[in-house]
Amino acid sequence: MKRLFALTITGFLLFNCTSDKKRLEMQMDAILEWIDASGLDFTASGTGLYYHIEEAGNPNRIPDSTNQVSFKHVGYLLDSSIFSNGWAASNYVPLPALVQGFQEGLKIAGEGGRAVVIFPSTLGYGDNERPTIPAYSPLIFRLELVSYY
Repeated sequence: MKRLFALTITGFLLFNCTSDKKRLEMQMDAILEWIDASGLDFTASGTGLYYHIEEAGNPNRIPDSTNQVSFKHVGYLLDSSIFSNGWAASNYVPLPALVQGFQEGLKIAGEGGRAVVIFPSTLGYGDNERPTIPAYSPLIFRLELVSYY
């Protein structure tokens, strides 16, 4: 009985890992397709995030996890629908309060810089559904790091 239980749990975990791996592969395929269609030059960061610098920011002014950031952004799904539009400078928020892909994008942009970033759900909201964002959604952001302290 214990062996059957262990095999069932192992099978369940293997199935879920395989499903997660397949889901991520499908997201990455869709991201690369979107990038190809965009006509923009994107660079891979190595974490699953791709970025296109629209305007380089100050390379000596990069926030870290202890900083509060003020930024502008527009968030899109892969179908180009907008799920968030904050293209007015926000109040300062702690950098760690933002999803990982957005944090990385702000660091890449640098203070005063603008970029387009696209990343899989593993760097976004994962399996957490939001009112305007389905679970497992890759996200695209046009963002600008206005300032930080």
